[in-house]
Amino acid sequence: MNPYVAFVLAMCVIVVLSLAGTAYLAVVFNRRAKADMELALAPLAEAIDGELDLDSATVSGRHAGHLVLGRIANAPGGIGRLFHTDVIDAAGGTGWEWSSLPGRDAARPSVRTFDSADPNLELRLGLDWPAAAEGAVHDAARDRFGFLYEPGAGHIRLARAMRTRRDIPDAATFLRQLDVLAAIARANRVAQGAPLPEGDDAMELPDIRHVHRPEE
Repeated sequence: MNPYVAFVLAMCVIVVLSLAGTAYLAVVFNRRAKADMELALAPLAEAIDGELDLDSATVSGRHAGHLVLGRIANAPGGIGRLFHTDVIDAAGGTGWEWSSLPGRDAARPSVRTFDSADPNLELRLGLDWPAAAEGAVHDAARDRFGFLYEPGAGHIRLARAMRTRRDIPDAATFLRQLDVLAAIARANRVAQGAPLPEGDDAMELPDIRHVHRPEE
């Protein structure tokens, strides 16, 4: 056989084997990633007596009288991932977002801002945001996260940046997040002039209202 032809055939065999090996590894890693995801998300679905959809990396169910969700999502621009914890509560009105970005080093405090088209909305909400953050986020001083309300989608959301693909809240943390979001939803309804659902005022939720002190 011509040595050049033999060389080309050998290279073709190597390429085919490499592609087959790559495809096999991709399948193995994908299965392992799904198994890890199921291991982390299944307790959340169980905690809300709900369902787990591995294809969309979403758990859904009910908690504190609301339809609730937990979901892994891509960050804007595709840089990193976020974990979304949602309480569905369509109160109408104006959207808002309170965000917390960690300082560049441990000596600098987090940068925390409130943004809304309504300049008086934060005052009407009357929420103690640091208390809400401490109740819902494990490491509020170092994590990148935010609470937001989108009237069109009708949800109150906690969006937190995931440090690794396994950075998913455990069931107890997930339930605390939902309790905090339900308390925010209640305050949001009052601020937006929407009526509270029947029986909502009787629910025991975290008290994250801001307490105005005389010196403030």
